Amino acid sequence: MRLRLPLAFAAVVMSIAPFAVEAQAQGAVTFSLDFRALGRHAAWYVALEKGYYKQAGLDVTIIPSQGTAQAIQSVESKAAQFAFSDVAGLVAARANSGATAKMIAVIYQKAPYAIFSLRSGANVSKPEQLENLEIASGAGSFTQKVVEAYMKSKGLKPETVKWTNIDPAARVGMLAAKKIPAIETFAMSMPGVVKAVGGADAQIFLLANNGLQLYSNGILVREDYLKSEPDKVKGFVKASLQGWNDTIANPKEAADIVMKHIKGLDAEVALQEIIIVNALVSTPDTKAKGLGTIDAKLMGDSVDLIARNTGADGKVAAKDVYDTSALPNPPVK
Repeated sequence: MRLRLPLAFAAVVMSIAPFAVEAQAQGAVTFSLDFRALGRHAAWYVALEKGYYKQAGLDVTIIPSQGTAQAIQSVESKAAQFAFSDVAGLVAARANSGATAKMIAVIYQKAPYAIFSLRSGANVSKPEQLENLEIASGAGSFTQKVVEAYMKSKGLKPETVKWTNIDPAARVGMLAAKKIPAIETFAMSMPGVVKAVGGADAQIFLLANNGLQLYSNGILVREDYLKSEPDKVKGFVKASLQGWNDTIANPKEAADIVMKHIKGLDAEVALQEIIIVNALVSTPDTKAKGLGTIDAKLMGDSVDLIARNTGADGKVAAKDVYDTSALPNPPVK
């Protein structure tokens, strides 16, 4: 496996374009993660380790990124052919920068947005408790907009929430010290919260388990690449979903594999992250229709919610955001 930074090498990639074309003809493709590689990304390395990509005729290079926006930028700049990013970032990119990427498989069928609190403190376990709650967040955080939209859908008053700007790295410590009653972060942060406050006192309120209908991360590809290389796209999607299928079936094996590829990961944290994301990936819908499935109504609702709360209302149509032609038939489940 080769590791490269997606943007720093863009100039180099352009300078060796003839060689890149030849490499792609041989099945070489680059896949950008949504962050640095962590336990939650194990499935992609399972597909790599078990030869699923190779069986599809692909030589896959997995690269890190600094977030979902950069992952999309990597695809748009052609530094990567595929990216792991979210619907929110995709809608913003299409509305504001003319991006052409489309989501071709939804991996996180349930959004990871969560509110953490202490059982001995705010103990947030139902939507009504969000009113008048002080929550640590960050300037410009999309999670804040999701929480506010969610509260409106429940007939609650989002304007009563007090949002306190606290650096992400300091939030868990502030919660543990009881200097803030609640924090917003992703569900994958659960292992860190438990380590800081203790399993008996950690409380997670996952919006997706309490009525939030919103797609999150999935596989992205540019429209032109989808049209010009449909077999490679289908091969990549199927191989990736096979990796996820194995990861759901055997989290411990997946943890061992990702630790083999990514040095320095904590074994227990990696395993816990895998278990958490598996619950976002495997749902009744995927068990019936297959991993990566995309429901037109739910995608439409997701795009509408994001657009209404990010100033992109009317700029992006749901039909332009996704394409199901690359999903495997029969499905992987």
